[in-house]
Amino acid sequence: MKIKPECALCITRQVVDVAKELTDDKSEQFKIIAWGLKKISEMYSESSVPSFMGTELHRHLKLKTQNSDPYKNLKDVANEFALKYLNDVEHLLESDDELERLQKKVKLAIAGNVIDFGPFSTDVNIENMVKTTLDGKLDLDFSEELLNELKNSKKVFYTCDNAGEIVFDLPLIKELKNYVEVVVSVKGSPILNDATLEDVETAGIDKVTKVITSGTDTIGIRFEESSEEFLSELNSSDFIIAKGMGNYESLTEYEEKRENSEKIPVYYILKAKCEPVAEHVGVCEGDNVLLRKEISKV
Repeated sequence: MKIKPECALCITRQVVDVAKELTDDKSEQFKIIAWGLKKISEMYSESSVPSFMGTELHRHLKLKTQNSDPYKNLKDVANEFALKYLNDVEHLLESDDELERLQKKVKLAIAGNVIDFGPFSTDVNIENMVKTTLDGKLDLDFSEELLNELKNSKKVFYTCDNAGEIVFDLPLIKELKNYVEVVVSVKGSPILNDATLEDVETAGIDKVTKVITSGTDTIGIRFEESSEEFLSELNSSDFIIAKGMGNYESLTEYEEKRENSEKIPVYYILKAKCEPVAEHVGVCEGDNVLLRKEISKV
């Protein structure tokens, strides 16, 4: 997915958020924002991919501020919130109907996707957004296809998105394991508020299934930077489940069939939190999405 003109607003706001998170000193904030705006001006073009551009920007800010994890405090808060909230909603996820049960757990995973300090500012009412998602529906629903594919597969590659939301991924991952082997992937090192191994341990995912890292700090997935282990696990899976807009923005860049490559199905689970992504998916902003597409294997 290529960048849209209005993506400039989101990526600029991220720079302001990082500056405010790192320091209360206004002069330092201006300095950090100036660094970010200069970097944006170097990268911003209609051929850019939002997640790849965001990666370079946040790498630049980490280097300039000498802070390897600017969103550390926010990630911890998101994890704490999600763990408390999960206890309140888990009883709502059960059903004797396997399709309904799968749909409920996909919706919970989408509800977790609202815990994202990238497209949303850091002062939004996240609890209200989670409740609204759980009470809503799948506006784009490929759950029957997902269930059928699960019944005819052996292994699924599940790539996570943000800290906090990975807590809400856990019930879905457990449900998937009723059918297939599941390999979960997170970032190799901190970038934005994306989940790392530390967050996986907090969520308890490492206790229920195999977890690896991408070997890099790319927002979304960039095969050219991913580790051999990551590529091997992905290529040996029957299909991918990709959480969040960053994974959608990046993986859709690999839809064009490469020479001598085969296709692998991808189920995107996300909330369309901005107009550019919603337009690309073909839904309305704010819709809950479970979409099946295909990309070329590496």
